[in-house]
Amino acid sequence: MANLLKKPGSLISGGASSITNTATSVVTTTASAVTTKTISATTVSGGLQLNPFNVGDDVISQNIIGIHDAQAVRQDVDSLFNVVSNIVRSSTNIADSLDLKQVKSVDVVEDNVPQSALRPSYTLLKHIACQMTCHSFNTWNAHKSVVGILEKLRGYTWDAKAVIALSAFALDYGETWRLTLTQAATKKDNNAVELHVFRLAEDEKKLSQSDADLISTLVDRTLQLINGIITLEKFIANKSYTPKDLPALFKAPRDLYTYWGILSLLACANQLSQLEWNIKSEVVGRLKIVLTQLNADLDEIERQKEALEDLTWRFDAFRIPSGIVELLKALIFPKDVTHFEIINCSTKELVILDEIKTKNLFLFISGLENIEDEIWSLKVIYDSISKDKDKNDYKILWVPVVENWSNEAMEKFEHLKSLMPWYVVQYFSLIKGYKPLQEEWNYTGKSILAVTDSRGEVLNKNALHLIFVWGISAFPFRLEDEERVSQHWNWLWIEAFKINVDIQKWVSQENGYVFFYGGTDTTWTQKFGNLVDTIKKDSMIKQTGTYIEHFNLANVDITTQIKFWFNITNSFLSKTQKVDFNLDSTLKDIQTLLSMRTEKGWALVSKGQNVLLIGYNEVMMSVVEGFENWRTNVTGSISLDIALKDYYDRVSKSVSRHCVHFQLENIRSGVPAAFECPDPRCGMKMEIECVKYKCCHGVHYDEHATEQNGLVPIATGSLLMTTTTDELVTSPVSNTKFTH
Repeated sequence: MANLLKKPGSLISGGASSITNTATSVVTTTASAVTTKTISATTVSGGLQLNPFNVGDDVISQNIIGIHDAQAVRQDVDSLFNVVSNIVRSSTNIADSLDLKQVKSVDVVEDNVPQSALRPSYTLLKHIACQMTCHSFNTWNAHKSVVGILEKLRGYTWDAKAVIALSAFALDYGETWRLTLTQAATKKDNNAVELHVFRLAEDEKKLSQSDADLISTLVDRTLQLINGIITLEKFIANKSYTPKDLPALFKAPRDLYTYWGILSLLACANQLSQLEWNIKSEVVGRLKIVLTQLNADLDEIERQKEALEDLTWRFDAFRIPSGIVELLKALIFPKDVTHFEIINCSTKELVILDEIKTKNLFLFISGLENIEDEIWSLKVIYDSISKDKDKNDYKILWVPVVENWSNEAMEKFEHLKSLMPWYVVQYFSLIKGYKPLQEEWNYTGKSILAVTDSRGEVLNKNALHLIFVWGISAFPFRLEDEERVSQHWNWLWIEAFKINVDIQKWVSQENGYVFFYGGTDTTWTQKFGNLVDTIKKDSMIKQTGTYIEHFNLANVDITTQIKFWFNITNSFLSKTQKVDFNLDSTLKDIQTLLSMRTEKGWALVSKGQNVLLIGYNEVMMSVVEGFENWRTNVTGSISLDIALKDYYDRVSKSVSRHCVHFQLENIRSGVPAAFECPDPRCGMKMEIECVKYKCCHGVHYDEHATEQNGLVPIATGSLLMTTTTDELVTSPVSNTKFTH
């Protein structure tokens, strides 16, 4: 009932504190002024006597809630209500005709209540009917009369109470008018029953037109009120609804609605008594306010129900594939939308739905702040898939998630959109599927990239980290692609297995580690192997169930070594045929290994087939020599790979960075384009020296000498790649030619 019922002429004035043993002043608000009324409330035998027109909702609720069984089982009240309400409406139509011999045409309703319906006993109905008609009705006994009826109906639900009271009311209210209707319809002259009925009617005070209209209005509003109570109880009886789902339903005051419904029936039942017209009028006025609030409650419940159904539909669309268009609608737009405003930023044109239906989408979902890095990474992906005809069915779509589309937000959106060559959603409200986005795709405000196919199936809820780490090599960024690239060292193991079949058994061991190493200095490799043996035999390591093996490539014959490096080189050259090979993480790993070939010592460590790290002699030797410094970190909860990698990272920071260089032999094609240094901390362009690639991470540049704001190389006689240009720059100092 809330605030509406606390306004002028409403159900509420004052509160529980207004009821005392003496007269008390209560302030009530009217539309024009604040006036003071005096109410008299006295505790009498049988309950509290109060004026329901002058007290608040809380007072009425406190007086009736104790006589209601909250565990009452709901019964089918619809059938009984339909029959009884038709009887009452029929009777009202007759009463509206002041000339009883000129009755309106009304259908006689058959009493065909199903056996499963609510069927109150006739004795109960007669007792309630008597209570309605056998006592005078006024503002001072109305509350007591309602409470008396509610006490008889303690074990029923609120809607059943109202319908049973309506049934009792219909016994007397409808009986006379229906008998009149039946007799008038027969049109028999000198019928004794008919004459008797008409004489009874003439004996009563003849209703004026205004009285008849008032009674008709009162009955009509009462029926509306009871019908609304039934609707509320149906929602309550639906156990699938919770206070969280429909909060308005569980806040609706069904007790008060039922109270006023029964009170209005009392007023209607006394229609032929000397009840003053103004009391009836006040009841009608109160019912108007009650109905207004009830309808508001029902409207809000319906709104919440529709919102719940809409949300359920969206969750289902996320969980059960039904097409990419349906998924986009569930994620972004209202359910009944027929037009998606999606812009192709490369053409500045609207995207038609038929174009999207067959596409696999990378849904880039983000806010407007700090997404420049993501845009840059996605541009690389976009460029790659745009140039590859086999990837034409894959598109990137940006879905901005913004709660408040202010002018500032709009400006930021336009700026970010200008940086994007892909599809962009233009929907300037918070997306409709925000809740399932949070709960199903774990969106917390940070950017994600959901991978979906044309059927609307989600293949990866967030592939951004996969793209950051692996780039286009992880395309199309499904979960299985993540597993694939995490084992992308297969090119190494295929060659290693050819050298020693035991290596395949080692990398298949659960919690197994393999140290694969080599170098030009046999003293270094022998020392490294001995130190690994020490780690392998350590009692603390054994206690953790860690399995360690190692293999020295330098111990095999020279022919096998040459073949190994030849095949690794071929893997490298194969990778260089791809577009944007500098973004291929596998290619960088091959580069790194090739750069180790001429070192006096190198080693890589794998857990299974997944290579954890690869390093040069100084760092790797320091790691195994410093075993005592990190062995205690290997426990049941911390595995060897974590402890080893942590120590490796600390050691590598204290060692001077190593120049990366590698040489390609017997190349059968032209000179490959310049490569970036595979060291992730560097990324500079490598110098090309007779098809021997080298990068010293900038340490061979004079940092104080500049030429056009770029670094000037001190080294001469080489074909160089500088850090400030993407073009090959030929040094004029040397006329060296490159042959293959």
